[in-house]
Amino acid sequence: MKKKRVSITDIAKALNVTPSTVSRALNNGGKVSEKKKQQILALAKELGYRPNPIARSLVENKTQTIGLIIPEFTHHFYSRVLAGIESVTSKAGYQLLICTSNEKKKQEIKSFQTLLDARVDGILATICKKNDEFDHLQEVLDSGTPLVLMDRICEEIETSYVISDDFVGAFQAVDFLIQTGCTQIIHIKGPKVLSTSFNRFMGYKEALKKHLIAFNEDLVFEGNDPELAEKISACLKSNAVDGIFAYSDYLAFEAFKVLKNEGISIPDQVSIVGYADEPISSYVTPQLSSVNQKPFEMGAIAAGLLLNQIQDPETPLEFKSLKTELVLRASTKTFKEIPV
Repeated sequence: MKKKRVSITDIAKALNVTPSTVSRALNNGGKVSEKKKQQILALAKELGYRPNPIARSLVENKTQTIGLIIPEFTHHFYSRVLAGIESVTSKAGYQLLICTSNEKKKQEIKSFQTLLDARVDGILATICKKNDEFDHLQEVLDSGTPLVLMDRICEEIETSYVISDDFVGAFQAVDFLIQTGCTQIIHIKGPKVLSTSFNRFMGYKEALKKHLIAFNEDLVFEGNDPELAEKISACLKSNAVDGIFAYSDYLAFEAFKVLKNEGISIPDQVSIVGYADEPISSYVTPQLSSVNQKPFEMGAIAAGLLLNQIQDPETPLEFKSLKTELVLRASTKTFKEIPV
């Protein structure tokens, strides 16, 4: 049989005092003698009293919980974002309620509603890639619940953002490929609706422009194309491709497989750079050069912004863009390896 939870009323009856007296003693309030306070605290400890968080949240209009919505757990990127968030929220005494959208719009909408129903004090979220309507995000703001978006931008929603500088990250990656001798560089794009896809594509084009290399749309492919491998293979046969820049490390791995099947040496014939610096970048052979987005820092900064808004609703909205880092490994040539 389930043991009955000890309440303030139980303690009050045992000591012949009012429940309000017990409440003041437990919460270090005034108008309770030190002797009576110690009696109440001692009995509460003896009976195993624990505060009711739901009752307290109704009184204080705070639940000490923060909602988090991310597309998935399987990507190392999001697990590092989560670690960054927890490093801040746990110290501040907040618990996380975590939902995943699995990159599906309906599931994302349901997750937001679930968190609002749970009366969370604020929400951190990365919008899914299959989202083109954002009424559910506006509903969060209209409810007065603080919201901070991470990694992906939604121009329709006026709130705080923490992102990585994808334009500069992509520019630096492609600029490096060009400086190490590449001139015909394939770009494998990300999902069309995402700001990250657009910014990385623009960074790719800007690097070509800097070096006076004409943009060739025949070298650009959609990452979600089911015939991606076949199209890359055909491109390699009809163009003097010597470099590949992919939207993600996973798309770079797809290019890896095509090059291996075609007997093309990496990086002697074709250099490859991915994005996000996932663990897979160290597992493939040769190891993959990639762009690190600083996900731990992203999560920690986003959590800090949200806590500031929870504590002071008048806190100005902020837009934080984190510097990326190009991590060089064996899938790209070094400057010393450039043919003279």
